[in-house]
Amino acid sequence: MHPFIKQKGFTLVEVLVALLIVAVTLGAGIRALTQATDLSGALDRRMIARWVAEDHIALLRAQQSLPKEGQIEGQVNQAGLSLIWSETSETLAHSPFIKITVRVREDKPDATQLVQIAAFILQSPP
Repeated sequence: MHPFIKQKGFTLVEVLVALLIVAVTLGAGIRALTQATDLSGALDRRMIARWVAEDHIALLRAQQSLPKEGQIEGQVNQAGLSLIWSETSETLAHSPFIKITVRVREDKPDATQLVQIAAFILQSPP
């Protein structure tokens, strides 16, 4: 019989532990990358929705005609997104301003609001 000879190298358990550590690390990295990509897409949609709301308010100011009190909706396609805007106008008591609130959401069933912007437009003196 040969006496016990110490061999160089890793045991099967050490290799399996190292593979487990690599697998967990790669899984966490892929998950973080996926979440970052999803967040980037959500930020893009919100930015485009904000542009739509700001454009709508700028259009109202440029037309120099005051909107009627109440709520109206419209649909617009911007940067490949189909969006629904909602304008709510209200006269403020004892104020020469009209408050206009514009909300924008995606044109999908059960879509959540992406952005809301309020603006004040000066009414012409009586």
